[in-house]
Amino acid sequence: MSTHDESNQTDVNATTVRSGDEPVPAPNATQFTQYSAPHNHSAGFAQARELVKQSQSGKGTLLKKRFLLEDVLGHGGMGTVYKTKDLRKVEAEDPNPYIATKILNQDFKDHPDAFVTLQQETAKSQTLAHPNIVTVHDFDREGDTLFMTMELLEGQPLDQLIKAQRSKGLAKEQVWKITKDLCAALAYAHQRKLIHADFKPGNVFVNTDGSAKVLDFGIARAASKEVQKHHFDAGQLGALTPAYATIEMVKDEPLGFSDDVYALACVVYEMLAGRHPYNNLSALDAQQQKLVPKRLDKLSAREWRALSHALALTKAERTASVAQFVDELFPRRNPLMLTVAVSLALVSLAGAAWFGYSQYQAKQTLQATIVEKITAAQQCFAQSDFNCAIEQSMVATNLAPDNQVAIALLQAAQTAKAERADEEKMAALVQEAETCLQQQDLNCARLFAERARELNAEHSASQLLMEKIAKIEQQQQLALAAQQQSINQELVTGQNCLNAKDYDCALAVAAHVLSVDPASAQAVELKQSAAMAQQQYKELAAKTAKLLDDAERCMGKKNYACAIAKAESVLDLDSTNKAAIALKTRAQETQRKLKETGFTIK
Repeated sequence: MSTHDESNQTDVNATTVRSGDEPVPAPNATQFTQYSAPHNHSAGFAQARELVKQSQSGKGTLLKKRFLLEDVLGHGGMGTVYKTKDLRKVEAEDPNPYIATKILNQDFKDHPDAFVTLQQETAKSQTLAHPNIVTVHDFDREGDTLFMTMELLEGQPLDQLIKAQRSKGLAKEQVWKITKDLCAALAYAHQRKLIHADFKPGNVFVNTDGSAKVLDFGIARAASKEVQKHHFDAGQLGALTPAYATIEMVKDEPLGFSDDVYALACVVYEMLAGRHPYNNLSALDAQQQKLVPKRLDKLSAREWRALSHALALTKAERTASVAQFVDELFPRRNPLMLTVAVSLALVSLAGAAWFGYSQYQAKQTLQATIVEKITAAQQCFAQSDFNCAIEQSMVATNLAPDNQVAIALLQAAQTAKAERADEEKMAALVQEAETCLQQQDLNCARLFAERARELNAEHSASQLLMEKIAKIEQQQQLALAAQQQSINQELVTGQNCLNAKDYDCALAVAAHVLSVDPASAQAVELKQSAAMAQQQYKELAAKTAKLLDDAERCMGKKNYACAIAKAESVLDLDSTNKAAIALKTRAQETQRKLKETGFTIK
């Protein structure tokens, strides 16, 4: 979508104009871009280029070579709003080049469907071109930064206005002026089948001229629209505001237009009294505590009846639409008009007949719309498009709360959607388990299998998965048993090698067993014993070798007694040493022969 298009609208939190004492954080690392067009030498262009240079030196952040973020105006559920200078307007020498830019926060930005959803929210707001709804120009991205541009408002959020008058509330005349603007905005949205779903003082902005604008229609719920390709709901990342939530909203039931009526009535009461009608509790909590709004003395009996009607906690007792709320709170008839109406009725029965016919036509049109929505819901249901069926039947139930066909369709579609969601979740869990099995991670597979069984223990996919895991576990147990038997046999061989003083053999067996079972205590013991015995053997061999060398030197000196003593020392260490036995025998034999021949032996 072109950044030159300024026809779109979407949500924005309080954008109070104030001095910029906060530094403007950089949305991403690629914030600075060049701004050049050699063919343009206008004064406005020169000013825009100078602003770009300033941004590169740290004064502001530039997005899309066009939007210079200056002051932080506020923070909201979806992101941070900045006062922004549009360099296209600067270049065109527009006397008011300022707009507002909302940079989406991390929760929205990290969602895989964030950009698609932002486009959908912007497109949704295109249907809400109304003077009492904030205007959004466009949406775009730079790198991983998602942002929206919108009109810059001057004034203050309604919640701050109420807070400043907490002790006594706003003036009644001011409240009625704001209320009429809010009713106009919501009625306009409801005509286009959009429910705000998060209406509260923080989402209302009061301009300096006293007029009011509704914000945050970007997360509005559609009462009737085609199911979109992407099912990410921006409202899921924003928290529900319990103080303005009906019982149906708290219970996560299908929404209706009267949910906005209830929130609107709470806001009107809060403007008048400076406090919430139910002490900032949700409708469900207020009902459980049996709370009743305190009567406001500044209202007439008729005005209090209208407000009380809209504040009803149960849907059946509450004002059904914004139009009805307006009719009850601001009736259009007056004594003069009533006199004229009576006179006309007496003078012209034809006029009365025409009025009756008009009423009949209106009812026929309403009935036709209900039938159309029910038919559409039935067709969607037949095509297994349950989201569409829910939306169409919900519109029908909003128009005709007692229509049993619409109610049955809504319930059936909701049940079917829930069952489909369970099937999809089951399929996802089974797939995750299969992936774990392919990776031979049985613990991981068992975790997902348990979740699948918790979801539906009777489901065939869940049962087959558990059976498959049980079979693999059995196979693993058999393999482990066979492996253990093989290990035991190897350990016997290793012990035999150790007994035979074949230390290299014993060490090799121990190393192989430990490569298969690093926790084998017997293999560790075999390794340690073989290593110790081998070390002792090497030390003994070194000692006997030295004694034998000494014995040979004694023989060379014909000191046969010395040679015999050295050989016997070797035999004390190793009685089977053949070299020592031979040397001793040779020394003794030589000594004997010398004695027989009469030689003196030293």
